[in-house]
Amino acid sequence: MEIWPKAISLFMLPPAILVIIAAIGLIASLRWRLYGMLTVAVCLFLIYLLSIPLTSKRLIAGVETVYPAINPELLTTEGRKPKAIVILGGGRYDNAPEYFSATVNDETLARLRYGARLHKATQLPILVSGGLSTDDVVSEADLMQKTLQEDFGVSAQWVEDDSSNTMENALRTSEILLPKNLNQVYLVTHASHMPRAVWAFTQTGMLVTPAPTEFTTLSAHPDLRTLEYLPSAEGLVISSLAIRERLGLLWYQFRYSPVKLAEMSRSPKKQREIAAEKAARAADMQKQAPSQIRQKPNPVRIKPTTPVSPPPKAPAPPLPPG
Repeated sequence: MEIWPKAISLFMLPPAILVIIAAIGLIASLRWRLYGMLTVAVCLFLIYLLSIPLTSKRLIAGVETVYPAINPELLTTEGRKPKAIVILGGGRYDNAPEYFSATVNDETLARLRYGARLHKATQLPILVSGGLSTDDVVSEADLMQKTLQEDFGVSAQWVEDDSSNTMENALRTSEILLPKNLNQVYLVTHASHMPRAVWAFTQTGMLVTPAPTEFTTLSAHPDLRTLEYLPSAEGLVISSLAIRERLGLLWYQFRYSPVKLAEMSRSPKKQREIAAEKAARAADMQKQAPSQIRQKPNPVRIKPTTPVSPPPKAPAPPLPPG
């Protein structure tokens, strides 16, 4: 899982980016009081503006209305002919004490519920997509499969567990379905996430019928209209989500060029398998090498020894007198 891109994106979205700019303005006010305090005031006003439901509703509506909800009457007509249902993961709930293990989070659960409903209406096979996060043992797709089976009585036919973002969801899914001639699919994800997801899947050659869920429904009750001008944490979250999806789509269109997609077409899992095969062949060659390659003998160097001089001869005995 890519941690740094996610961390950077958090700092580029409200409220973090506005807090950072306000802090810079506060520091600048020590020297340029007017400009510094004006920067702080603008940031506070923007935080208020993004926190009120009146603003957040309009921002998120511009994203969620791109692909409307599917009319249930059209699910069984002959005009639409998707061959499968693809459900994208939206996150996990690790160390869930009530389940004694990890499971899917609320966003993924909502997508699974709608995907199961589509399956029961169309009888189409399901593919779930979601990879491993940092230090995870069980992939998100495996958790999705378990939830479908235990909570909805449905099983996914394919489990794509080698992706870490929406673009990789699309690439890994196309590698599974396109060889089976299943290029038309219902794509299930949040309504706010759908524009980016549709763009990613379209780049891989898939024909997508958007099946969005979890729209940000807004009450029109007259007693609640006054609250539209009061800041709230929920309003700030919705505004941040709308801005993130707009910037995310622009980033995908900039980053994932056809050349980049070609480089990513081989999944990390396949790359690891190929690398393991190459390492195994290299090890076999090393084992066979000693019997096929002559090794030059190392010359043995004999250390010269100091010559030993012979012991002195004993003097000859004197001759007897004659």
